[in-house]
Amino acid sequence: MLRFTDGTGRWRTVRSDMPFPVAGGQVLQWLSDDFASLNTDVWEVVSGNPTPVSSELTIPSGTVLLSKQWFQPPCLLEVVTCMTARSSSDDFRIGFYTDDNNYVEWRATGTNTSNLDAVMRAGGVSDDQTGINVSAANNTYRLASIYVGIGEAIWAYRSVNSQITRNEVYRIREHGIPNGPFRVRLAGLAGTSTMKVHRVQAYQLADIVVPGALGHHVDNMAIPVRLTNTPFMATPSNTALGPIQVSTDVFTALAAGSVGTGSSRYGYMEQVHVQAYYSGDQPFSAWLEAQVDGSNWQVIWYGTATDATSDGATRYYAVSPLFQCHGGRNYRVKVKNTGASAGTFRTAIVFTVL
Repeated sequence: MLRFTDGTGRWRTVRSDMPFPVAGGQVLQWLSDDFASLNTDVWEVVSGNPTPVSSELTIPSGTVLLSKQWFQPPCLLEVVTCMTARSSSDDFRIGFYTDDNNYVEWRATGTNTSNLDAVMRAGGVSDDQTGINVSAANNTYRLASIYVGIGEAIWAYRSVNSQITRNEVYRIREHGIPNGPFRVRLAGLAGTSTMKVHRVQAYQLADIVVPGALGHHVDNMAIPVRLTNTPFMATPSNTALGPIQVSTDVFTALAAGSVGTGSSRYGYMEQVHVQAYYSGDQPFSAWLEAQVDGSNWQVIWYGTATDATSDGATRYYAVSPLFQCHGGRNYRVKVKNTGASAGTFRTAIVFTVL
């Protein structure tokens, strides 16, 4: 046995023939097999006669393998796999399985090549989500993943070596989850098709892991991070926006006494730094408005222009304070010409990620 201290200073013990734990003791032990051969130290063949060929294991109906290694929540399974065909009688499984027939698994069934089922059974009670379109394809390998935490189970499925941004979580359950202990199951329970498995990796985790850290996430899912000596650069609502936006409005031939209203400008929705700039060839008053409640416009700043006639190339200007805004949905500027004749006015709103 090997003993080590994890990131909290606690002593941990693992078998001496297991890879040394990583990430401060996060991974206690794991199973990894690329099927260069059938490793009988790793797998118990329950039925069938599976034989790997060219580093892939073919599993027809009637073939069931269980890992000899056990896993307890929290644990993670990742399998590179594909189906060669699909038929209405198919029932092929990949996932975590207990010897009393409880499980958290992916299931291939039915004739739709794009669909899989995310199935779960605890205490004899099934909780299945069927017919999920995960863009599966016959004879095209995908990465099927299952994470079983203390209070949630997550099914994920994605293409291999092709993703730029990941958005592939297809089911999350927070109750009715079996307690384990689990073994990894690769099974062809019924049908006329065949499943191929190229690689299996399963991890026994010491602590609960945020799914995003494992490469699985849902849109707008919060992942805790710590940034030091740097501004916050991740936009909460729109990841396509850059960290700084500048939006301009120009009012030409604005008559004396008239008010020009700028376009509604979308900032970073939940939190943002906002500052407005104004200039013109006539005196003016100006204000900045926001939809703080999401619908009604409210003034958050009001001011008048400074006269720079003697030195400025632009005669009149105003700059709002820098606001730290929370909850505003949209922003706009307004300018009132307080001069004696029509004028031209330019404005800009600058949004910076808070």
